[in-house]
Amino acid sequence: MKKLDSLQVGRAVAVLSVILYHLTGLSVEYQHGCFYAPWTQVLRAGVDVFFVISGVVMVVTTYNKLGQRGIAKRFLIHRVSRIYPPYLFLTALVTIFWIMHPDAVNANSGGVNLFSSYTLWPSAGQLPMVQVGWTLSFEMMFYLAFFCIIVSCTRALLPRALAIWSVAVMTGWTVLALDSSGGLLRTFPRATFLFSPYVLEFVAGCSIGIALFKHRLLGGKASLVAGSSLFVAEAVVLQSINYNWKLNVMQRVLLFAPPAILLIYGLVATEVKSGSLRIPRWIIRCGDMSYSIYLVHLLVIHFAYRYLWWVFSYFRAQVLFMPLAAAIAITASVIFYKLVEIPFSRWTRTGLEQLFRVAHRPSSKPLLAEPDHERTGV
Repeated sequence: MKKLDSLQVGRAVAVLSVILYHLTGLSVEYQHGCFYAPWTQVLRAGVDVFFVISGVVMVVTTYNKLGQRGIAKRFLIHRVSRIYPPYLFLTALVTIFWIMHPDAVNANSGGVNLFSSYTLWPSAGQLPMVQVGWTLSFEMMFYLAFFCIIVSCTRALLPRALAIWSVAVMTGWTVLALDSSGGLLRTFPRATFLFSPYVLEFVAGCSIGIALFKHRLLGGKASLVAGSSLFVAEAVVLQSINYNWKLNVMQRVLLFAPPAILLIYGLVATEVKSGSLRIPRWIIRCGDMSYSIYLVHLLVIHFAYRYLWWVFSYFRAQVLFMPLAAAIAITASVIFYKLVEIPFSRWTRTGLEQLFRVAHRPSSKPLLAEPDHERTGV
């Protein structure tokens, strides 16, 4: 299957939304909320868009090979080599900074948990040292669950397996929600992670991928309009009621998942029907680099608020802070993408493939023709 530029557009929209959310949101922490407005809460949905895209990508890269020997192993190798090398490189840099300035990392987020930070094992009440890594913990959980599915399922059984997973998640979440005493959480402290409603966004993306292969994508433009309109309507409502409360996971999924699913479905369906999307090349490149941008941008924004804001204040040019901070974050991300993400991920993937080929698969014939590195992504 050809590479889908629509997914790169979705990634670009998602990562730029997250950048703008953090630029506005961190002004509350550093500068009394000078850039914050309630409508910017909608920008958090960039993460939900990423989760939907992940589901699409998992199906697109495996569907035609389900049932073949070695596909699950190759899938997991590619996912691990995609996620961990650039993340661990950046975590190591933050660790050095933390050793030198222990009060400057996660001081307001429960402190530092080195084990969780380096393994992406979920930690209750604590963010990883690279704070956006909390979403990568969910990504790895999605990948491990999908690995189990493709190990045990044929192509025909994939929809049923995804449905069973969804029902299990909703059942588990309901049981936890009804447990007013909290006894289940004390016994199984990671239960809220395993039964997170975020799984439903990933499964929805998988369903879009299956529909793509079955040629059942209709109404792409209408879905695009509906998804975009819903995001706008939510922003207007949040602004009008001056919404400043914290959403729990289920509330967030109920609010952001429908427009995110409609948006990605609409992009994919529109591209499939028209054969291509007429979009600027820079948007595609932004989607290509979205993982690096996602990893790097928050650290740069923190740095900008802490060490560069005074320059803008001195010259009374605070209005320029957001665009220049965003430009610095994207520039740093481009450098990280070229010097760290691409080479480190490829070296890791090659090493793991060679290791497991020697141990388990003498043949050097590739088992899955996966898209180029720039098109895989989170």
